[in-house]
Amino acid sequence: MRAASIFRRIKWKKNTVIVFGAGILFASSMWFLYGRVFGEQSGSSPSTSSTSHFKELYDALVAKGANYGSTDAADWTNNWGTYWNRIAEASFWEPDGNAAVTDCATGKTFYAGLGDRNQKTGTSEACGLLTYIQNQALMDYDDYRCAANNQELTNACTTGANNIEYTGEEASTWTLKSSTGEARSVTDNSVTVTLASNKVYKDSVTGLYWTDRSTTDVDNEFVYIEGNDRASPAGNSCNFNSTGTANGWCDFQDPLTAYVEDNDVSAADFCLNLQLDGDNVDLDSDGTTGMESDWRLPSQKELMQAYINGAANNLPNVASSFWSSTELYNSQSYAWYVNLNYGNTLNDTKGYAYRVRCVRRD
Repeated sequence: MRAASIFRRIKWKKNTVIVFGAGILFASSMWFLYGRVFGEQSGSSPSTSSTSHFKELYDALVAKGANYGSTDAADWTNNWGTYWNRIAEASFWEPDGNAAVTDCATGKTFYAGLGDRNQKTGTSEACGLLTYIQNQALMDYDDYRCAANNQELTNACTTGANNIEYTGEEASTWTLKSSTGEARSVTDNSVTVTLASNKVYKDSVTGLYWTDRSTTDVDNEFVYIEGNDRASPAGNSCNFNSTGTANGWCDFQDPLTAYVEDNDVSAADFCLNLQLDGDNVDLDSDGTTGMESDWRLPSQKELMQAYINGAANNLPNVASSFWSSTELYNSQSYAWYVNLNYGNTLNDTKGYAYRVRCVRRD
């Protein structure tokens, strides 16, 4: 190319020094060809064809769609032209979600928080609950009786039992957290109630730890005044959600007839006084060291949710009725119980005896 032709085609920048030698043009500062900056090149240089890295990057953003930058000058403070506008906007985009790890399914990754590009991993199955709720329409029956359906059982499926029970509606992963050691018990007025084992399972959806059932039936003669604080009641009410031991109102006879100690171990009395290692932080799995004292009697809906989440196929000794801490709405003499093997719930007088199992959470 002749020098005259070069001079005609180059747009000069101030203080540019041109040195000619051996037919090669050198510039001591950036130079422009018709006002366009040469991007990083691939292939033979200084080609400005579609093989340039600059053009390849722009084309890749366009192919990904409108969420990968915009060519609109209004979307970018500095109008640098169609290509640079899109590249700049795409590079400065930042996530702004507000989910927390406890909101999203275990193992699922996501980004949240304005400007936080650190990937997060979910620790809860709550985000995936919709799938399991939809799968409830596919449930045909719930057979807790055979080993094919219940991780706690070893017996083969009985005649007529189907060993391919659908369990896609069971949202939880039930993890055995503690299992061995002498079964824990509670004694009150020389009456002792003992757990069948120290096995504790954790429901991944609700976060509740569930004990095994009691070896004997107990009554549920608690007193509770509607609307009172269930953890630290101000009135004459059982402290169901207390992290301490049961108060005197957790083991009274029928509140409509007599407010006197029943001289036994009630369901609420048992759970609130139970000490058992449920999370196995010490890794000995014996249930007798590192014990928690914040066990409590589950509510009716917690028991019902446990059944929905797969308790019948995961918890030990489910073939029983279990007392809850929930009263019948129109009578202090009645409370609700739930069958964890079949899922039905009914109410009965508090003086009637059923099994008990306790819950706690981290």
